Amino acid sequence: MGPIFLIITTLLVILGTRPVSGDMFSASADLANTFRLEQKVVNVLGELVAQTEAKLSIIRHYLEDYQSVVEEKAASEEEFIERVAGNPIHAYRLMKRLYFDWQTVEKEIKADNWRTYCVLVNNDRRSATVGTRSHGGEISERRGFLRCLQDTYELNMTQLARGNLWGRQTRAELTAQDCLFMGKHAFNAGAYARAVEWFEESYILAGLENNKTIRQDQVMEFIQHAINMHDDTLQQTKQRKPMAVLSHTNSFDLPLRERPAVVQRSEIIRSRKYNLGKHISDQDDASNFNALCRGERLLNDKLLAELKCWYDTRHQFYFLLMPIKIEQHSFEPAIYTFHDVLSDEEIETIKELAKPLLARSMVQGKLGVGHEVSNVRTSKTAWLPEGLHPLLNRLSRRIGLITGLKTDPIRDEAELLQVANYGIGGHYSPHHDYLMKDKADFEAKKKYMHHRELQAGDRIATFMFYLNDVERGGSTAFPRAGVAVKPVKGGAAFWYNLKRSGKPDPLTLHGACPVLLGHKWVSNKWIRETAQTFNRRCLLDANQ
Repeated sequence: MGPIFLIITTLLVILGTRPVSGDMFSASADLANTFRLEQKVVNVLGELVAQTEAKLSIIRHYLEDYQSVVEEKAASEEEFIERVAGNPIHAYRLMKRLYFDWQTVEKEIKADNWRTYCVLVNNDRRSATVGTRSHGGEISERRGFLRCLQDTYELNMTQLARGNLWGRQTRAELTAQDCLFMGKHAFNAGAYARAVEWFEESYILAGLENNKTIRQDQVMEFIQHAINMHDDTLQQTKQRKPMAVLSHTNSFDLPLRERPAVVQRSEIIRSRKYNLGKHISDQDDASNFNALCRGERLLNDKLLAELKCWYDTRHQFYFLLMPIKIEQHSFEPAIYTFHDVLSDEEIETIKELAKPLLARSMVQGKLGVGHEVSNVRTSKTAWLPEGLHPLLNRLSRRIGLITGLKTDPIRDEAELLQVANYGIGGHYSPHHDYLMKDKADFEAKKKYMHHRELQAGDRIATFMFYLNDVERGGSTAFPRAGVAVKPVKGGAAFWYNLKRSGKPDPLTLHGACPVLLGHKWVSNKWIRETAQTFNRRCLLDANQ
């Protein structure tokens, strides 16, 4: 999860208030509802201001903060909601208003017994999703969110604070106090180098703001304390670990006491060397994944020159007048995008079918049968039964025509269509889609699995529809293949998880890059192995 969103609920822990559920951050649909909730709160406050001029000085501060959000230009209310809900800085300011600034407003209201307005506002606030998990789990999840966006995209702290999200300038900005809260959270999480960066930015902004939200001398105390903690921890770590290990950490490798307390950070161009292939280390996988998410090119020019785009009828009359547009991203493994395979109307139908069924994404449980929430996958998903709408059956047949594989879920040829919605920072850490093969604990899990699951075989292929364009982030990255597929509305990514020999292909390791700005909708169809015996004939060569 990423730099801004994590502090949204960290504030709640710091202030001793009850946090909003981490589930609400896993999908943009939930956050959009929260913004609608705030609109109700603002309406009530507007009436209160009209009746009580004596309280305007306090309430106006809340409304001015809100006004910076509604100044976003949009053609319609829905477009405005989506734009605001997809901006991590707006999201942070939203939660800060509802769970920090509101405390001051509520105190003033209660002082004069304006109970009517308190009841109205609090009833609206209670309609939001309330957390049911432990505080420890919430804090852990948001720490991951902070590191996720900052480390993946190497966000420039100064640009971020001024509303520039990876090259996209927005109207949302952070104050010196906001940056101080970010630094506090990073400090509490033990990320002292990150904390120093945030505190330094807070110091700079405090000067530009003329100490409006926080004084520079107060920030300086935090800076010095964070530097001392960083250097003491670094010294202790050096005594326990060799420098070769330290060089891989996401922190400053040199003591910070030797440099000025506040500096204007310059862009550092790092010389990177990436390794590709199935035998690379976990650190290489992580490094490649982050680089691909940032849009860096890992393949050499010769390989890139051999990749092609073409039209194909797939020897089907269905595609004779409107052939498939195919873009190849990789040869080994073979990864493709099929463009314009969904219409806008079909996309909206899929999303409307899925919205009432969305629930926090799960990963396979320890025994192979249950499912559990995991921080490696932060999204909300829904499974759509074939009988729910005629479109679902048409899509299964369309996928079959495009891939040449059997895709009927009723016959266990493929799984039901899954729809996933990722909010800000939503991601899926690198993983393989095959469930059984090459899994060390498969034999132990096997006895707990349903016989139909075993008979259907493993996931031979993945077909992933992209239901929208993502403003920043959200690519599907393959760290061992060295390629990333960018979400293109109406398109679909496709690859085989198993080789023709039936062996798993470790090069298909892939993950969903964090969403930095906007939101992401995808729809997956996992095709099972057993039914494809005569559609994709196996080879005896284990390497093929």
